[in-house]
Amino acid sequence: MAENEQIKICPLCAETIKAAAKVCPHCRHWQPRKWSFSNPQLLQSVASVFWAVAIFGAIIGLGYFLENLIGPKRDFAPYQSQIAVVSSEVSLQMYGSNLTVDVVGVVTNKSNFAWKNVGLEARLFDKDGKLIDVIQASDSSYDGIVVLPHAEAGFKIHSRATQKESEYATHKVFVGTGKDICAWP
Repeated sequence: MAENEQIKICPLCAETIKAAAKVCPHCRHWQPRKWSFSNPQLLQSVASVFWAVAIFGAIIGLGYFLENLIGPKRDFAPYQSQIAVVSSEVSLQMYGSNLTVDVVGVVTNKSNFAWKNVGLEARLFDKDGKLIDVIQASDSSYDGIVVLPHAEAGFKIHSRATQKESEYATHKVFVGTGKDICAWP
């Protein structure tokens, strides 16, 4: 090297290089300088910060999403009295050799919240008012109904009869269960 040129030592390989060198010719290490957009170490640092922020944001977003999806939801019990059966009718029919009971009707929601899987129970009585049959709409084949706030929804409960057709005189339908519509699943 000429004596009038300034020199420095590469901090990575400890070889002597020109002071103006951007990259060490021996180890290809970028030399510390004021920042420059052409310095890959700077670009790598910026990209690392960007990815760290993106991953952190994704984790926060996923946490928020999961909290809204499976987090605590509104309890149905305080609002059960605001879900009422407006009307209902019983129909008895023969299917082959089996007598079936169908209860159809309308339920209304007077609350400010939507409910899903609203479970209903129909109690059937004889002419003396004695309970003779119960049909619950809560088995695995029935998902209940969805009732939006200040709205009505129709329902149908179907089951095989346990008594003779002449035994059935009156009925009453009760609202039993329900879930916040935002609850998962």
